[in-house]
Amino acid sequence: MIRIGCLMFLAFAIGCQMTAPMHVWKAGEVPKAGALRVAVAPIGGNSETRDRLLEALQRFQPNPSPLVVAVYPTELSQIGGIQLVSFDNQPNDMATLASARRGGMDYLLQGNIVREELNLPPPDPKKRWFRLFKAKEKVESLTVRWSIVDVESGQRIREKTITVDRNQADKDNPELTFLAQGGDARVLAASARQSWSFVAPTTERTEAMLDLPWFSPGSSLVRKGNAYAKQGDWDRAEQEWQQAADQHSWNKAAWKNLSLAAVAREDFQLARDRLKHADTFLPGDSTFPTLKWIEQQQRSYHQALNLPPPGQGWTLPDPPKPVRPDEVPSSPPKSEDELPWWTKIPAFPGTD
Repeated sequence: MIRIGCLMFLAFAIGCQMTAPMHVWKAGEVPKAGALRVAVAPIGGNSETRDRLLEALQRFQPNPSPLVVAVYPTELSQIGGIQLVSFDNQPNDMATLASARRGGMDYLLQGNIVREELNLPPPDPKKRWFRLFKAKEKVESLTVRWSIVDVESGQRIREKTITVDRNQADKDNPELTFLAQGGDARVLAASARQSWSFVAPTTERTEAMLDLPWFSPGSSLVRKGNAYAKQGDWDRAEQEWQQAADQHSWNKAAWKNLSLAAVAREDFQLARDRLKHADTFLPGDSTFPTLKWIEQQQRSYHQALNLPPPGQGWTLPDPPKPVRPDEVPSSPPKSEDELPWWTKIPAFPGTD
């Protein structure tokens, strides 16, 4: 989205900004780093929906495959030699855990369908004229409660409820409109992707902030590259920006956008080198937000793939680690002498 608040008298040097989609790495929520062996347990709930969700999990399993070795219920039952579902066709957790141990798995992913609204009837075209006066049209949705179990200890270490509807699926995963036909299929595919991101390293869509110049030399090439990036075609965008930088080496926007193109293909050192060329106007200040964003993506990349820090180290200090509520030390109660003087007034609210 173009920022309307760009000042015209600075447009020659700075220009405006717009965003373009980019897929970046994100680490899972399990404590073990690196390659994982994950057993997917039979999913509880409606039989037709759980079978389709299992198919989606297999189809959208994270790549590259060395990051995750997944075993699904059919293989698990063969490993254990026992039935993994009870008489009512619901998962048998103890049998599944035993099979996962026998197969040498690290984690067991258990899911239960909490709520589903799939296979909804199409809207009646005859009633379109009064839709403005009706409640919001219902769309396909799916809610699944997931648990991650450490196979060795048998302890449940993470739980998460994931809800996806068709509107969210189409917004966050526009490419699924071509991969999966029908609203319910897109919801299942998006749910599978989000479910994998809970346990394993995956890529997620984010928005990269591009410079959008208007009046500086080479601006037309930069804007043409931006149009390609907006469509997700970072290779063609990079070609346009490189041409602008070659012809007009002082074009700040071309170099900044080139640094983002390097991030898109996971070449973070090249991204930093290119960004240095953009420090021609307001040196040190104008490119700092981009440098911070690049390092954030690189840290996520290293964490997801279990890579050591880069040889030259990190440019910015390590971010503070999040503190869980149970780790916050409780402060001892204050004595009367430490309390403010007004708390000793008998009529003061909140005092004895």
